[in-house]
Amino acid sequence: MNRRSFLQSLMRGSILGGLAVFSGAMLFRNFNSDGESCDFDFVCRNCKQVKSCRLPDGIDFKKKNSIQ
Repeated sequence: MNRRSFLQSLMRGSILGGLAVFSGAMLFRNFNSDGESCDFDFVCRNCKQVKSCRLPDGIDFKKKNSIQ
């Protein structure tokens, strides 16, 4: 491996990593700022915000599992 191929592979790797981080940030960002939508597409039992959730699904989950 010479210096040119090393720099090319380094640049390609950093571009690929940047695209992966950017894509992840775009997938998990919150589109509504009013707080009336869930931040994640996961089920309630895996959600870290279930204790403070005000959505109907979160309230039903808390009632069924007696989470406060």
